[in-house]
This record gives sequence, structure tokens and C-alpha cells, in this order.
Amino acid sequence: MIKTKVVIVGAGHNGLIASAILAKKGFNVTVLEANEKVGGMTDTIEVKGVKISRASYVLGLMPEFLVQEFRIPLIKSDVFQTILINNKAIPFWRDEKKRREEMVKVGETKYPEFEELILKFKKLMEEKFTYVDKPPSKDEVLEEAEKRGLEVFITTSAKKFLSEYLSEDYHYFFIYHGMERAPAYVVAYYFSPNWALVRGGMGTVAQRIAEYAISYGAEIRTGVKVVGLVEKGDKVVGVLTSEGKIIGADVVIISTSPLVFSDYLGIKLELDYAGWKKYNVILSDYPKFPQQLKGFEYSLIDTEFGEVVFPSILDDSRGGIVMESMADVDELENIFQGLRRNVIYLEELNSRNAEKIYNLPFGNLNHLPMTGNFLFDKRLGYKTRYDNVYLASAGTYPGGQVTGIPGYNVANLVIKTYQS
Repeated sequence: MIKTKVVIVGAGHNGLIASAILAKKGFNVTVLEANEKVGGMTDTIEVKGVKISRASYVLGLMPEFLVQEFRIPLIKSDVFQTILINNKAIPFWRDEKKRREEMVKVGETKYPEFEELILKFKKLMEEKFTYVDKPPSKDEVLEEAEKRGLEVFITTSAKKFLSEYLSEDYHYFFIYHGMERAPAYVVAYYFSPNWALVRGGMGTVAQRIAEYAISYGAEIRTGVKVVGLVEKGDKVVGVLTSEGKIIGADVVIISTSPLVFSDYLGIKLELDYAGWKKYNVILSDYPKFPQQLKGFEYSLIDTEFGEVVFPSILDDSRGGIVMESMADVDELENIFQGLRRNVIYLEELNSRNAEKIYNLPFGNLNHLPMTGNFLFDKRLGYKTRYDNVYLASAGTYPGGQVTGIPGYNVANLVIKTYQS
């Protein structure tokens, strides 16, 4: 039997998951990656013999069955996150009861109800609207949400929803700046009690999935940049590389940012460059942690300046003392005394240089913003105007972060279409 030939453009985690699932099902799979290594933003770099998660740095939104399938080695701690605010440390325990009790202790008496609503809505989304062939409409989600008394996540803004249940001081621990007007859906989307480090850094995610795909016969080629699609009539018959080579395909899956191929896909978008910055730091020694963080130093620490984690406390494979942070070192010096003098390596990753490193138009980590005009069926679906070209990246439904859901959904859509 002649196998259906699938070419996947981009070896980020979604492209790799699609390749693994399709290869296991017997498809002839080739993955083409422009960079010299796989992973995209699930990336570990090594500097001075020390491993750093360069872009994404914790895993929490990938479904457990995918984590298990690809044997991704997580490091799970009892306290996965600590909110540091007003000289208080509030530990977020993996244990639901303890987590809720901590928030009540600091006067957030409506927090248990807040979390209960979020978890019920997340369950609804997982049962009805996660593993799908196309994005649901906002109205479809609203109809199901109303049946369970959860319509607030569709009808109310994130800002208003948070204000109903939490003091304003805590709002930005549950959403990112710029999402205030988005539906409260985004609060639930980002909430997870499963955040964890990955042993060896986030590049291990890509490494494990790639190994799985190769074990089932997938071919992964790095250093091959795809610059276009090769059309014949209304069908795509292959891809064109920067070296002028044509690689034939029965099916093409684009798992890079869809904006890279906007001319072919008919997407006309001009986005603002995102204002985020991430700091990757190697230290000669740990700084002095504030007394209130005693016992929680290993967790993801949410400060007024941004998130910070010292992954090397739990991950002995890092080869040195590492800090990964969304806050500037000089700002964090106010909390972690002696931090600045211990810095022996510092890299700032931002939207401008991430655009170049990861071929990421406008440097948006989610490919498209997670705001109201890019949610549900306003986000890109998996099908394109070509019958045999699919999209599988964070620019598609359900959205950003390292979830693997677009890659999983597209692989299953291809299986359904070509093996039915």
C-alpha cells in the first residue's frame, strides 16, 4: 500500500506531536525545521555547560495523556506557585483544599467559589470543546455554559469576573496585562494546578516527542527552511525550500506561526510587537531569599514585577544555578538581595529578538493575541482554503502556551480524512 506522504513545516511541539501520531498510524511523515534543532520555543540552550529553558519555562496546560504518552519527565512539587504580595507569601498547593485555605487565610473569602467555577468550566471545555475538528463558535460555547450556570466565562470580561471574586491586588496573577477586556474564558484558560518544571529544561519536551516520532519512522530534517507552497491547480503538491528544492507531499501541515505563510493562507494581519521580556540568568550562587519564602524557594514565584523561578533548586540536571524570569534582575534585587552581584550570564529575550530566533512574526508568544477578537472561531481553525493543507500551531484554536492540542487535533483530522 502506498502511504500518504505528509510534510510538516516546523518542528515546534505541535508539529512534533502531529508527526508522532501520524507516523504511529502508518503515514509517511517528514518534518522540516528551519533551525538547526527541533523544539521551537520549547527550547533548552546550554551556556557555559548550564541548561536554560530559553523561551517557555514551565509546563502546565498539556493534557496529561500526552505527557504520559511521550514520557515527558516532570518535576512536580507540593507547592507549584507562590504569590509574593504585600510582604506575604501565599503558597498554591497542588492539594486543592490546602490551596483554597491559603487564600481564605489572607481574606480572599470568595476564592473557593472562584476556583470552583473555573474548574467546572475547564471540565466543560475539555468534555465538549477541546478535541475537535474545528473551533467552536462563541455562541456554541455559551449555549453549553448556560446549561451549567457558567455563562459568566463568555458574557463577562476577565476584569469584571476577577473583580467579583478577588481583590484587585491579585488580578494579574490570573491574567496577563492586555487581557482585561477579553472574556473571562481567558482566566480559566490559563488557570492550572498542574504547572511543573521539565527535567533538563523545556527542550526535553521536544526531544522526547521527536524520539517517539522517529521510533515510528518519521523523518525530521533540521536546517531546512520552507519558503513557499507548490500549487498545481487548486491543490498543493509540495513545499519549496530556501535552496530552491521542491519536496512533494500529499498533505502539508503548517505548524509555524500561520503569519509566516500569510500570502498563501489569505491572512492579512498587522499586529503590534508584544511588550514582554524574559530574562535567562546563570548565577554564581543563590541570592538571599526573603524570610516569607522560606520553604517555597523552589516554586514558581509570582512577584509584583513578574514571575521568577530558580529551576536548578529542583532540577539537578541543569549543571549550574539558573534563574528564569519575566522580571528584570534590577527589579528583583529589591526582593532577592545579592542577586545582581551573583550574575555571571544574562540574556534578555524579547519580541524583537524572538522574532528572529524562532521565526515568529511580531514576537507574539501565542502567535495571535489571546484577546476577544482571536478566541473561539475568531481564531484560526485547522483547515485552509486548500483541501490538503492544515494549520497546527498556537495560532490556531484553542490558543497559546505549550498545550499540544492543535497538533493532536490536526493529526486526528488527517487520519479521519485519509484513512476513512
